[in-house]
Amino acid sequence: MPIAELFLGAFLQVLFDRLASPRLLNFARREGIDKLLNKWDKWLTSIDQVLVDAEDRQLTGDRRVKSWLEDLRDLAYDIEDLLDEFATESADNKPKAKTSTSKARSLLPSCCFRLSPRAIMLDHKMRSEIEDMDRRLQEIITQKNSLSLRENNGQQSAHCRLDKLLPTTHLSEPCFVSREVEKMEILRSLIGEEDNGTCADLQVIPIVGMGGVGKTALAQQVYNDARVTSCFEKKAWACVSYEFDVLAITKRILEATNGQSPCEGKDLDWLQDKLKENLSGKKFLVVLDDVWNEKYGHWTSLLKPLQSGAKGSKIIVTTRNHRVASIAGAPPKTLEELPLDACMTLFAFHAFGVENFDQHLDLEVLGRKIVEKCKGLPLAVKTLAGMLRTEVNPHTWEAILNSKIWDLPEERNEILPALKLSYLHLPSNLRRCFAYCAIFPKDYEIQRDELIRWWIAEGLVEGKEGKNRWNAGLDYYNELVSRSLFQKSSSHGSRFLMHDLVNDLAKLVAGATYFDSGELEGDHKNASLTRHASFIPSSDIMSKRLKIYHRMQGLRSFISLEKKSGYYDRSFLSQQVLADLLSELKYLRVLSLSCYYISEVPNCISRLRHLRHLNLSYTNIETLPKSVAALYNLEALILRGCYKLVELPEDLEKLINLRFLDITDTPSLRAMPLCIGNLVGLEMLSKFIVQAENGSRLKELKSLGNLEGELCISDLHMVQEAKDANDACLHTKKGLCRLTMRWTEDFAGFRNEELEAKVLDFLRPHKNLENLAISYYGGLQFPLWLGSPSHVNIVRLRLHGCCRAKALPSLGQLSSLEELVIEGLNAIRTVGQELYGTKYPFPSLITLEFKDMPLWEDWSHYFGTEEVGVVFPRLEHLVIKDCPKLIGRLPSQLNSLTKLEIDSCPRMDATPSIISLPSLNELKFGGCKEGVLKSLVNMASLTALVIEDVVDLTCINHGFTSSLIKLEKLEMKSCKELMYLWQDRNVIRDLGCLKSLVVRSCPGLVSLAAGEEDIELPVNLETMEVASCVNLEKLPSKMHTLSSLRDLAIEKCPKLASFPETGIPTSVISLRIRDCEMLQSLPIIGGLSSHPEEPSSSSSRNNHVDLTSCLQEIRIWGCDSLPASPFSEGRFLPATLKRLAIGGCRGVESLAEINVDRLQSLQEISINDCENLRSLPQGLHTLSHLTILWLECPALELECFPPLPPGITSFRLEGCPKIKALPNQLLRLTCLRDLSIGRCESVTRFPDGGLPPQLQELRVWECGNMKQPVREWLTPLTSLQLLEIDGSSIGGGGGVGEEEDLVLPLPSSLLYLHIASMPNLERLSITLPPSLRNLWIYNCLKLRELPKDEDGHGHGHGLPPSLEWLMIRGCPILEEGCRKGTGCYWPLIRHIPQVTLGNMAPIQSITT
Repeated sequence: MPIAELFLGAFLQVLFDRLASPRLLNFARREGIDKLLNKWDKWLTSIDQVLVDAEDRQLTGDRRVKSWLEDLRDLAYDIEDLLDEFATESADNKPKAKTSTSKARSLLPSCCFRLSPRAIMLDHKMRSEIEDMDRRLQEIITQKNSLSLRENNGQQSAHCRLDKLLPTTHLSEPCFVSREVEKMEILRSLIGEEDNGTCADLQVIPIVGMGGVGKTALAQQVYNDARVTSCFEKKAWACVSYEFDVLAITKRILEATNGQSPCEGKDLDWLQDKLKENLSGKKFLVVLDDVWNEKYGHWTSLLKPLQSGAKGSKIIVTTRNHRVASIAGAPPKTLEELPLDACMTLFAFHAFGVENFDQHLDLEVLGRKIVEKCKGLPLAVKTLAGMLRTEVNPHTWEAILNSKIWDLPEERNEILPALKLSYLHLPSNLRRCFAYCAIFPKDYEIQRDELIRWWIAEGLVEGKEGKNRWNAGLDYYNELVSRSLFQKSSSHGSRFLMHDLVNDLAKLVAGATYFDSGELEGDHKNASLTRHASFIPSSDIMSKRLKIYHRMQGLRSFISLEKKSGYYDRSFLSQQVLADLLSELKYLRVLSLSCYYISEVPNCISRLRHLRHLNLSYTNIETLPKSVAALYNLEALILRGCYKLVELPEDLEKLINLRFLDITDTPSLRAMPLCIGNLVGLEMLSKFIVQAENGSRLKELKSLGNLEGELCISDLHMVQEAKDANDACLHTKKGLCRLTMRWTEDFAGFRNEELEAKVLDFLRPHKNLENLAISYYGGLQFPLWLGSPSHVNIVRLRLHGCCRAKALPSLGQLSSLEELVIEGLNAIRTVGQELYGTKYPFPSLITLEFKDMPLWEDWSHYFGTEEVGVVFPRLEHLVIKDCPKLIGRLPSQLNSLTKLEIDSCPRMDATPSIISLPSLNELKFGGCKEGVLKSLVNMASLTALVIEDVVDLTCINHGFTSSLIKLEKLEMKSCKELMYLWQDRNVIRDLGCLKSLVVRSCPGLVSLAAGEEDIELPVNLETMEVASCVNLEKLPSKMHTLSSLRDLAIEKCPKLASFPETGIPTSVISLRIRDCEMLQSLPIIGGLSSHPEEPSSSSSRNNHVDLTSCLQEIRIWGCDSLPASPFSEGRFLPATLKRLAIGGCRGVESLAEINVDRLQSLQEISINDCENLRSLPQGLHTLSHLTILWLECPALELECFPPLPPGITSFRLEGCPKIKALPNQLLRLTCLRDLSIGRCESVTRFPDGGLPPQLQELRVWECGNMKQPVREWLTPLTSLQLLEIDGSSIGGGGGVGEEEDLVLPLPSSLLYLHIASMPNLERLSITLPPSLRNLWIYNCLKLRELPKDEDGHGHGHGLPPSLEWLMIRGCPILEEGCRKGTGCYWPLIRHIPQVTLGNMAPIQSITT
């Protein structure tokens, strides 16, 4: 169902407004084109009059009308671009004019305003464009007439008529799944106990969610519930839909509550009087389904007669719009998507009439894929299932699965009409904003602020009187969220998503003008029509990936989207490829290239005369080209995270339209351009760097009166006159909400304390400020304004590195302060009354941090002579760290505290008070006296405890643990005197909920429990780790009783000689033992036989283990005292084992005792650096599930390596010089994908028959006696993707590595080729595969030539166009030939995204 032209009316209205602009008309009269523009206006008006009929005609499949609408849309964009050219030409040709902060946007974004009063001469090119536009518009009019389109007579579009949904009824759906929790919540709200009597205010229960999510179905379930029926005397159901007709709704409610009264022909007064009389004193329930009304007056009018009901009367409202819920004055119950299993049940019911696939198991997989496509939307599930009703042909199911929602049969498709209503009911200013989101792939988390900036740059947002465009755009965004078209991300507060079907709707509406590379990679026949496009980058961007964008010559937005892996996964893009792209896209308004390894911006960027938004954040640029100053229309320049940026363009002041300059996190930037204060329109300047007299002075901020958002003023020590700070007029900048003031960190040199104090005093911000940080201030006192109660909006405050301040300001008077960080205030000795400022301070404080306070001694809790009762009534998080002289105690009343961190406060005193912490969940305590820890009581809510470096702590006693009844995680670190964890059985009982126990770096620890008779461990332990306890000699003998233990790790305990004889629990899944040098045996799995009186034979113990053990992973490393055969004497491996890794165990000589017959679950074996190992387990080939075998054993001596199992996928044999032959019949290993042979000097050839042809990765290195010619084993590898090879490993005739020419028969499938250590090699006479991505060449000292092409022409011409990364190291001659700009190969490699030479880091490239 084509609806791609639905926003054309809104688009044309924009053109009408701009064609009627006085500025444009004035310009047109002076240029002699005013009559032409008047003619265009009339023609466009006549087109607007027939759009409704055209949209209706295309619904019937009229291809001529559809083609006409597409041509019209394309022309409308071109007219916009032409008008933009007018404005830009005007600006280029006019003399410098005085700028104004109030110049309105009268045409396109930044179009046709600021026009010179003088006429300008239109050049020949522009007049030619005008003539072409006039001709095309004439053709559109001619076609319109020939199509006989009718003018609109005020009738509703067929879209609205055809898509109007059937009215709902109160009857329940036959299948209702998975909403029991939501249903019970609403039922509790409905039938809760209420007092008798009438009430003035009805309780409204809004159910909010996107179209098709099941709001009506839930309301029906509640409405028909027997408990509801018995609770209410009257019930009524009214389907409202878009038109909120108070009379019609009142009539429906009246008819439902009193069916005897005739209502036809009655007016509203009569109906409301009758309804009031009917409901008076009665408890009723009314459901208003599908409400769209946002007019408060209509709502209150409807409620008038309903106010007469009895106490407990309720109204349920279902709506897609959160604003409707807010008008109703009630918190909404938001309905989320259904879980997958519930959708499967619903799908089966509507497809088969039953709620499962038991009779159609062959269709279950296809059904699940179809359901996944619906993304939890019940309406979509029901509709697609209905299309497959009783249909059991898998091909039909596959056809539905592979169909797009809008391609499904129209007569049976309920999904699109339901979703399309949300679009049709959007105001015209939001339609294009919504359609713009078609550029995003499904499941992409969209950054809110970025999207609003793009909307602004595209001219989709117009600021209203008293509100700038940013705030207007924020309103647009919130409106789309409110209407359930956007869904806020649960993980990122400033991001949002679109449901997949809403994304489909956006793409359907937008049509060919929007391009999403995530779904449309490759050829796109309508590329020339595209105006807005996104791009999903890979690690290396090749020119072929951008080829399609070269055809989008009318493109306005090119947006490179973030990769999900995050910032550090940036992309390489060569300067040449970028310049070629930008040269084709002259109409760009939005260019976003964030997170690229771009070091230089091409000069051709100055030709992008229409550009409004340029984002180069998180790139490697050091400077911008001077030509950037020619981008007259530029409004937003984003350079966030450009860590190498050293300067901005000198002529930045020429960008008089600049509104947004983000230079956050640019530490190398040391100066601002001169006269930046001339950019009076700036609304966001993230950083201002103060310079000396000849640089940017602080007073330049005075003229930037529109600043909003965040501002960091750095290098304030450079201010030479305090008057400059006063002239900055920060107190007038009411839009600033985040402010950072920073001086220099250097306190060793001279600091003018008096001047700095005056500067800070003059920098008083506006009272709207919410977030303030002051760093490295050198004054002795803070100004009075800092603690003034007038700053009622400050929520976060940080004082950092103010080394000379002797007293804190009265911050307790900041009534909204939620987070306070005081760090590095070296001169502060006391904290108390001066900080509080009032007897009842910090009413809103949630987080308080004191860190790095070397002289702080006393923390007083008195105000005057009276102790402050509740110093921090809402405090939840308290941090005190690195305060070595602090003696004062903590506040005595911290009832709201949930997290407490105390670290490195060795003199802190606990006496005489006891501190009750009833709400504490997490405690990190370290570097303090044990007495302070014992003073913390009543911690019944504590779940996580970390104790570190408590010098006098020898064990944990019952007095401390008695309240720790909910503790789940306990970590003990660096407690040097700790001998035992506990010596009292009561402690074990206290810690009944403990699940995780970690003990690290406690050198005095001898045993976990004291006493000759071992004390049990907490019975619910799931994870236990003991590490770096150098004197630990034994583990608890009753450890085998821990039936919940899953993960056990013992590391760096050099005195531990053995595990308990009783072994470890059978419940353990993962066992890790590392660097226990004295360990002489491995633990028994599962303890002794269950019948101790019976002989503990090997077979009986093995059976016991196999029956009960859960062990899946064993990793043993660095245990040199293990016996030569560690798996003898009853140490059997359980049948459940999946992963076995042994490394660095010098005493181990044999693994032959391992009985592999019983290890059929084993999947991975890794044996490394066991220098004396001489034998492997027998029968490895019988391990049917083994997929990975990695060996590095220098003493392992075999004439021929034993056969490998058929399922092996990865085999690595490295550092085994005594193995003389590889396993026979490798060719038969059809699953083998990864083979690595390295430092195996005795191997001379691959086995007879060669290597399996499906091999994908092959590494052969430092096998100096490999004599087999390379052609024999490399040629058959037709699936090979990675080849790493060095000169010593290429056999035949003494080794090719000693020759001057390298000839390798490379397979066409190869993607990665690494060549190394060929000292005599001069030429690469190889034909590189056409799909090769990486070519790495190492240590070929004489190599001077890159490969030729297939015909032998031109050295370097053999590099395939697919090459993404060329790395050359240790090849001095070839490196010189590839030097940037001067090397002979430079013209041939400059397009490659990543070219790394010599000692360059892998994240550097000479081509970016």
